[in-house]
Amino acid sequence: MASVNSDGIEILDPTVRNAERVTPAPRLTSLTGKTIGFLDNSKEKADVFLATLAERLGQRFALAEVVQRRKPAYSRIAPPALIEELGQTCDGVITAMGA
Repeated sequence: MASVNSDGIEILDPTVRNAERVTPAPRLTSLTGKTIGFLDNSKEKADVFLATLAERLGQRFALAEVVQRRKPAYSRIAPPALIEELGQTCDGVITAMGA
């Protein structure tokens, strides 16, 4: 499945099993005062990278809050409850995978 964002970038999602188009969320204009979630995929060093990124972004943009979460297994999609929590509590989410 693919979708095209406002910048004309085509986004492919290999986990989608139907042909429904998904529109990406609008980009934040600033991180200042925002609650940002950091989701690591549970691979080695992903948590270290995201913790460092959270610290540096917090210093640069005065984040309101940082929410750090971890997937139970890198080889599986994040549980729906985890995605729902991040969607309800965060203005934006950054995810990363380790080595």
